[in-house]
Parts: sequence; C-alpha cells; structure tokens
Amino acid sequence: MKKLMTLLCLAGAAMTATAQADDGVATYNTYCMACHGTGIGPMAGDKNLWQPRLDAKGGVDGLLASAKAGLNAMPPMGTCMSCTDEQLRAAIVHITTFK
Repeated sequence: MKKLMTLLCLAGAAMTATAQADDGVATYNTYCMACHGTGIGPMAGDKNLWQPRLDAKGGVDGLLASAKAGLNAMPPMGTCMSCTDEQLRAAIVHITTFK
C-alpha cells in the first residue's frame, strides 16, 4: 500500500497542469480524484464520511489545514504543491458536498 501511495503521489506531482481558480472541480479532477474517487482515500461526495471529519476539524478551514500538512497516507498539499489555499479550499468543498 505504501508503494502504491508513493507511486500515486509521484504521478500527481508529475502532472504539469496547474489548477486554476475554479469551483473545485478542476482541482479535484486533476489532483484529488486518483485517491478520493477510487476509495484509496475517503470517497468524495460521501457526506456520511465527510460530515464527522468536518465536525471534528472545525469545518472546511480545519480540513484545509490537514490537507496542507498531510494526513495519514495523504501527502502534504495532496500532491498539488502549486495549489493556492483557495484552490484547495474549493476542492475540499467539492469533495465534501457533491452528489
């Protein structure tokens, strides 16, 4: 599992596209979906998984702090070293709320 996560991290870091300011969808699709869309990380859009995390971390800003620092198998910045706080925040909102 550790090798798989390292491979995914390297693949994400190797992407040349830089996420532009958006509603979170482009950032999610480029940098987050590899894990949060496949079940490697908590599944995007599963409100039953995300609401307790939002509550425990004090909302989106708390999840943003965790994403920036890295958590468990997720590397710092979730492989998007060039993302701004606004881009990461938008991706987090998308991950925690879309259907």
